[in-house]
Amino acid sequence: MRENLVKFLKANNLINFFFAFVMIYLIYHTIYGKFNVGNYLIYKFESKMYDHLSSELYQNMIDLNVDLHSFYSNKEDYIDEISKQKNPTPQDGEIIIKLD
Repeated sequence: MRENLVKFLKANNLINFFFAFVMIYLIYHTIYGKFNVGNYLIYKFESKMYDHLSSELYQNMIDLNVDLHSFYSNKEDYIDEISKQKNPTPQDGEIIIKLD
């Protein structure tokens, strides 16, 4: 009986059991843990969407700032854009190019 226990407690066996336990632990927490593979992919997608929407919002703020500046200084190109938004049909002498 004691000989079996000594064989079981050899360093080689203990190291193998330790690594098997670590592997089982990592596999379990990869599937059922708080930060598992699914949560990682969701986090990656959310951060990508946040970066995209943040840059889009920043660009829209810049565009709005330029539009307000043009509006307050009564620049003709901005007034022309407003008139085109109100009446989208082409005016006399205006050429429309459609790109596909």
